[in-house]
Amino acid sequence: MQRTRTHRLAAILAIVIAVLTVTASPASAHSADARPEASDYRTEITTISPDPSGVTVRVVENGARLELRSRTDEDVEVRGYSGEPYLRISPDGVWTNTRSPATWINATADGKSPVPASARVDTAAAPEWKKIGSEPVVRWHDHRSHWMSTSPPPAVTAAPDSPHRIASWTVALVVAGTPTTVSGTLDYEPPPATPLWWVTVVLVAAALFALTYFAGGRPAARHLVTAALGVAAVAEIADAVGRTITEGATGFGVVTGVLTGQGVGVLVSLAALVAAVLASRGWEAGPFAVAFGGVCLALLGGLPDYETFAHAVPPVPWPGLVARLLTVAVLGFSVGAALSGWWWLLHARRVNTALSQT
Repeated sequence: MQRTRTHRLAAILAIVIAVLTVTASPASAHSADARPEASDYRTEITTISPDPSGVTVRVVENGARLELRSRTDEDVEVRGYSGEPYLRISPDGVWTNTRSPATWINATADGKSPVPASARVDTAAAPEWKKIGSEPVVRWHDHRSHWMSTSPPPAVTAAPDSPHRIASWTVALVVAGTPTTVSGTLDYEPPPATPLWWVTVVLVAAALFALTYFAGGRPAARHLVTAALGVAAVAEIADAVGRTITEGATGFGVVTGVLTGQGVGVLVSLAALVAAVLASRGWEAGPFAVAFGGVCLALLGGLPDYETFAHAVPPVPWPGLVARLLTVAVLGFSVGAALSGWWWLLHARRVNTALSQT
């Protein structure tokens, strides 16, 4: 009976995971314009002068875009690379100047989007405004504020293990007729010791499994393993919250962003959390649920976050060390729980076989 229920649970979980994987929105992928990526470059805004009342500018998407939000009744203009009008933000929406080269160059993070011949770009011409939004907030790839090339700057090539100030940049605004300057910095930060973090993951997983192996089927060991799986699930959810904040969400938008924009990882985390709770309460299919949940959480939640081990600036609002420790928790605890769960299944089978032969 127990084996039949386990097989049914396996089939149900496999179908759920397959559906989640197939129907996951593109926003959960690690693409440059869909989900913030880890980087070795940090973009920061240092000053806005003069400080415009009711207008805020901030860095979002881990440096990939700038965001301007206006709460004034006056027009705000963002100037393009030649000082021409590029964006206009008014109380009733946002317009882009189709004659500005920035309208087309800023369409992608790498600045390689083609300029259509019909655009008739001309920085000296009178603006031709096209409405692109109904709210007084706009985000754009500003190539003055982030590193665009796939090759590092010469200073980084010469000394990749040292931090470097790559550039000090400015973006010109006109707020209610007043020229305003947004100033910022672009810095390079050396990547972490990637192999060391992967070794840490292996050691955490091995330690958790070793505890299970030597403790046998003792309840204390099972409670510790299910707690570890719960910690892994919470760590993955925390990572999803951080990524959503980095994407620019605020307030209740963080909640909706996590639920709608972070894809399979969050859903698998919730499933793993439920499996951990049920297994800790003695659910007869608990060992299989822990094993299956651990595998899915590691593959669909933790593994896609490997980038935090390879780059200094994670796509979350907390320090890189914290992001890497969370990734270690997700991968190490979920893999360790998966191995422990499968061992419990084999151990129970051996015990049942021995009892049937006596």
